Amino acid sequence: MAEDDKDLDAENGEQENEEASGGSKKMMFIIIAAVLLIGGGAAAFFFMGGDSDEQAESEVSEEEVVVEKGPAIYIGVPNAITANLPGAKKNRTVQIKMSFLVRSDEAKQSIKQHMPQLKNDMLMLISQQTADELKLPEGRQKLQEAALTTVQKTLTDLVGDPTIEKVLFVSFVMQ
Repeated sequence: MAEDDKDLDAENGEQENEEASGGSKKMMFIIIAAVLLIGGGAAAFFFMGGDSDEQAESEVSEEEVVVEKGPAIYIGVPNAITANLPGAKKNRTVQIKMSFLVRSDEAKQSIKQHMPQLKNDMLMLISQQTADELKLPEGRQKLQEAALTTVQKTLTDLVGDPTIEKVLFVSFVMQ
């Protein structure tokens, strides 16, 4: 029986060692998980928290720089601009009615004074396009951007200020 007690004590000791090693494995896992969570939280705070201070400062400086715009004033180009456009299969005719967006009465007067020159430059720009380009919305948007660049350049040459903020196509018909 003494041997049985020794065997029993040996088995109990092994079980205690296994439980201790299992407990230490669990404890080690918990410690590693805690370190990772704390490290991840610190990294998130560092990357996100540090940017918010800089972002708040940049937002404040941007707000200080913002210049208030006047009310929108729309000036319609008298009569539609009509041009013949070459196409791959057949030639087309395009008719575009447009308006200009400005922000001051001075700009409005300047536009009205130089309308013949602006309309001429727009006609020259439109007549350089092809029907195939203007069939697609991307082509019309590209033309609109080119029109804005053209009228701004013309006004800068004439009055020293681009004046026009946006060119709007009020009507666009291609036949």
